Amino acid sequence: MGDEHAHRFLAPETVRFCPLCGGVLGREAVPPDQREQAVCSRCRFIFYLNPKLVAGTIPEQDGRILLTRRSINPGRGLWTFPGGFVDFGETTADAAIRETFEETGLKVDLTGLLNVYSYGGAPVIIVYRAQVLGGELTTCAENDLLQWMTPDEIPWPSLAFPSTREALREYLGERGIVPGG
Repeated sequence: MGDEHAHRFLAPETVRFCPLCGGVLGREAVPPDQREQAVCSRCRFIFYLNPKLVAGTIPEQDGRILLTRRSINPGRGLWTFPGGFVDFGETTADAAIRETFEETGLKVDLTGLLNVYSYGGAPVIIVYRAQVLGGELTTCAENDLLQWMTPDEIPWPSLAFPSTREALREYLGERGIVPGG
């Protein structure tokens, strides 16, 4: 028997019960813009399903940037920069620093916001520039390889996400480097 939860994910059409009272959620047009939302039939709570936030860094040291090879899906076996979901009550900057440490063992200082990347049906990705302060380079459960790369060594065909590609192009472009790939 297959796993009945294998292909489930949180989406407007998969949310069925109110997180406050357990009542059945129905779809209704909600003022002021009359966009259809999930509304509880019992307590009238409106369950707005908003995109998640991801915060990441492009750590730089000695003219090289650090990339991680993912050992989990999505993007298993592909390369990206350190990053992950922002926890409730956490700033995006704090999340970027925390995720970088969790995924690489490195402590970083954020040196500026690179950009915000947004795609329909995906998390919003906030990417910071970062300088390494210290720590010991260490993989984690989410990656199986960490590698410092020069711009010429970036594996463009093996990058995990559109945001990875766009952020690296922008990062290198700021430095006057014409990115490959």
